[in-house]
Amino acid sequence: MAVVRKIPVEVVEIISFSENVRQYRLKPLKRGIRFKPGQFLHFAIDAYDPSSNWPESRVFSIANSPTRTEYIDILVSKIGEFTSKMFNTLQIGDEAWVKLPYGIFNFDESLEKDTVLIAGGTGVSPFISFLQHAIDKDLNPAIHLNYGVRNTDMLIIPDLVKEAKQKLPNFNYKIHVEDEINNNFGLKLESGQLPVSEIVEKSLALNDAVYYLSGPPAMIIAFDNELKAKGVAQNNIKYDNWE
Repeated sequence: MAVVRKIPVEVVEIISFSENVRQYRLKPLKRGIRFKPGQFLHFAIDAYDPSSNWPESRVFSIANSPTRTEYIDILVSKIGEFTSKMFNTLQIGDEAWVKLPYGIFNFDESLEKDTVLIAGGTGVSPFISFLQHAIDKDLNPAIHLNYGVRNTDMLIIPDLVKEAKQKLPNFNYKIHVEDEINNNFGLKLESGQLPVSEIVEKSLALNDAVYYLSGPPAMIIAFDNELKAKGVAQNNIKYDNWE
């Protein structure tokens, strides 16, 4: 298990996907960060003083592979005071602090089972890390991505999905968009919310699949209930809950 470290970072890029969703790219100002695909960090805007307590912070999934440690990406939805402060004050060149790694929502590259990823909105963050890791390490897992977004502006990973489709022979995806589809980014998109019963029913034919659920609580509950109703074992269902 990697030792938790407190590391200063520089904000080097900010990408806005919508009024309320951004990606922050952070450059570590110390070497030697270690984490596993799917883990998360604590992010603090205020400076950390080693002689004092850790400042106010929030947790975010790490949205890049541990093979790409020259930066750390996080996806942020503006919900509440802390993330509003991030949106209103953080600029390129600013210094902040992170504390990492944390979490057991990890991609197990040794598994021979099928891996079913189910994401809603910015819940796709840990799966970015999963997919980049599989691509960078030339793995060949059977990955089935199910990704639901409100509109096409929120389709955060079109290029990564296309790259995974090209480089991972056993990768497939299903993307649903709730609002009007005005740009398909060269991908096959479907209208409406993720169809819970249909996705679960089709997945039952896979090789003793492991399910990773990440997104809004209502989505996680809906899939969790359906999976258990169909007899999927509890130890084959993993959760990354967020508000």
